[in-house]
Amino acid sequence: MNDDDELPTLKQVQKSVAKSIRTVGGLHNSRMEVTDPDKARGIIEYIAMGGKLNDAAKKFDVDLKTIYRVHQDHREVIGMFREYNAGEAFLLKQRTQAMMHKKMDMMENDEEQIKKTNLRDFAQAASMMNEGYQNAIGEGAKAAVTINVGPTFEDVQRHLEEIRAKVRLAKNVTETPIDLC
Repeated sequence: MNDDDELPTLKQVQKSVAKSIRTVGGLHNSRMEVTDPDKARGIIEYIAMGGKLNDAAKKFDVDLKTIYRVHQDHREVIGMFREYNAGEAFLLKQRTQAMMHKKMDMMENDEEQIKKTNLRDFAQAASMMNEGYQNAIGEGAKAAVTINVGPTFEDVQRHLEEIRAKVRLAKNVTETPIDLC
């Protein structure tokens, strides 16, 4: 980590992971850190990115006991890696929000653009950035709550009937209503 208590850089994290692998490997010559350091690095990165230990065992084709040991032996660098990921996710979230604010400010005086833009897209982007940040700081995914902000079926039917009525008045023609069900 930097002396100024800043977030670690990716290069610092990678160096710390390599040093941790060499240190553990130097203590135990028969461990994976010596026999397959790339696999050890992959496991450390996978766990640091929020991967489940059971999934890591399957993905890297090693027994769960080895995964637990790697997790324990390298917990400090896994924490550093998570801190780096959380910092990156937070910065990305901030930049995305700043861009969304700038775009909304640009659109504010353009009625036509406001009508064309679906604010759900902005909300969805903000939600995705926040989810990435939450995962990076270890909060993980929570139970999804779906909120339907769109029109109900009845609203659509009512709107279609209003349009049909306007068309009938404009054409001065009556037509039979279409059953949408």
